[in-house]
Amino acid sequence: MKGERGFLLISLYMVVVILVILGGTLVAQALTEVRAAQRSQASTQALYLAEAGIDQAIGQLRQDFNWATGYNSVPLGTTGAYTVSLQAVGADKRITSSGESRLFATPVNRSLEVFVRKSIPPNFYDNAIWASRDLDFRGNTYSVVGDVRHGDTIPTGNMNNVSGTITYDAATNPLPRLSFQQLFNIAQAQGNVYDAERLANGHNVFPASFWYTPPTDPNDPLTGVPNVNYVTTDLVLNGDIGTIGGFFVVVGNVLTDPSTTENSTINGNGLIEGAIYTTGNFEVNGGGNGLNVNGGVWAGSEARLQGATTIQYNFDYMNAIRALGINADVQVVSWTELD
Repeated sequence: MKGERGFLLISLYMVVVILVILGGTLVAQALTEVRAAQRSQASTQALYLAEAGIDQAIGQLRQDFNWATGYNSVPLGTTGAYTVSLQAVGADKRITSSGESRLFATPVNRSLEVFVRKSIPPNFYDNAIWASRDLDFRGNTYSVVGDVRHGDTIPTGNMNNVSGTITYDAATNPLPRLSFQQLFNIAQAQGNVYDAERLANGHNVFPASFWYTPPTDPNDPLTGVPNVNYVTTDLVLNGDIGTIGGFFVVVGNVLTDPSTTENSTINGNGLIEGAIYTTGNFEVNGGGNGLNVNGGVWAGSEARLQGATTIQYNFDYMNAIRALGINADVQVVSWTELD
């Protein structure tokens, strides 16, 4: 009996020890999970703080691109802050933003490096087509008269119908960002702002000429003022569009949502006297009688041509657009999280 009681006592001690060990393990695991959850929460907040610093810096650069003061430990709420520094790198600016979360006892930091640009390249107005990313020319019935500049390392389709120089240029991406507020103001003064409701009436709503005010000197296009057609949604033209003209700025609600992109798709027959700037894709599908653009095209993503269509560079139109004095806006070129 004594032996049995001793054995039971030892067994009880062993069970107690095992339970204590298991309990300690569970508590330690729970504490580890709590700390991990806290660190994840703090890390997310630190990233948000770093992004807030970037947003504030870009806002300041839009007011003054020479601004270089930065921010030192600017509090955001009661549990975090961001610090921002700037450095000129050629014509670009490098913004470094560090967010520090103070949610818990140990601060957590995350940092971002963003390059921004505010410039229009000198060759921006010199091409029949500027495609920032993809280039796709299909079939043999299209024609491009003028130079093509693109950021597509492997263009798709048949490039033989281009009467001009085809140049790969990584600097075409991203598409240079124009001052959309400036363009909107010009278009609004001309009565040329087009939303989805107005476009529902078809292509007849657009001017029939490139010129808002024709040149007073026929030999000098700079004495005229082009129509600026500001489109706040996708531009889709189908059928026989006849002849329409102007500088088509297809950017959607970019003034309230800077990240938005809009596409331009043109199908059928007709003539566009002018140029098209679209933040998304440009696609033209020419009909049997041909669909032509006499001016030029800028595409923020893909430029795709197929069917009987001709894109022809027009020096006078491009110079008239250049003469509007359109400013560049600040745009993000790259966005990287630092280790």
